[in-house]
Amino acid sequence: MPERFLDALTGRRLGGALFVLTGLIVAGVVLWPGGDEDRAPKAKIQPARLVSVPQLGLAFAHPSTWSRTASGSVLRLRSPDGNALLTFASPVEGRQAARVKDALKQGLRKRFRPAKIVDESPGKLGKNTVATFELEGSGEDARRVRALVLVGSSKYRTYAVTLITSATPSAKRLVQVQQILATVRFTKPQLASK
Repeated sequence: MPERFLDALTGRRLGGALFVLTGLIVAGVVLWPGGDEDRAPKAKIQPARLVSVPQLGLAFAHPSTWSRTASGSVLRLRSPDGNALLTFASPVEGRQAARVKDALKQGLRKRFRPAKIVDESPGKLGKNTVATFELEGSGEDARRVRALVLVGSSKYRTYAVTLITSATPSAKRLVQVQQILATVRFTKPQLASK
């Protein structure tokens, strides 16, 4: 990870948190059956679940059919068919979006090698304009995977959202992901009550 920008203490914290984040993302990558959902009949509007993590100053909503797991400052959502894995993390305090983005880019390139960046441009996470990049690479089973990473900061914390899908995700899943990302809100983190 590009730790040349970090002092030793911060580098260890950021590197360790991103190592855990990358490990959780990698642990969730599964075999994707393909994009045959595009041919499925239109579904009714799905009920949503609201997620609020006051300690991280993060809130969003997701379809109730998606499963959710949490580990420390990392939340992971998985689509019902396992074709999409969406990870929300807040690895560091303060505005460190460039450092987090660079570290994730290097970690994902290494994990999914041979991998290449196919797009890098500003994007939206809720109402916030954030840095993004999209990467294509190979999973453990040599299937092509796609990763979309969005990194943004509030004045309190830096947030990283990573989407891992097959190389050709279904239109239905992409619409659901767009809807989830549109609901993201950053707030002032609250201290945990003791």
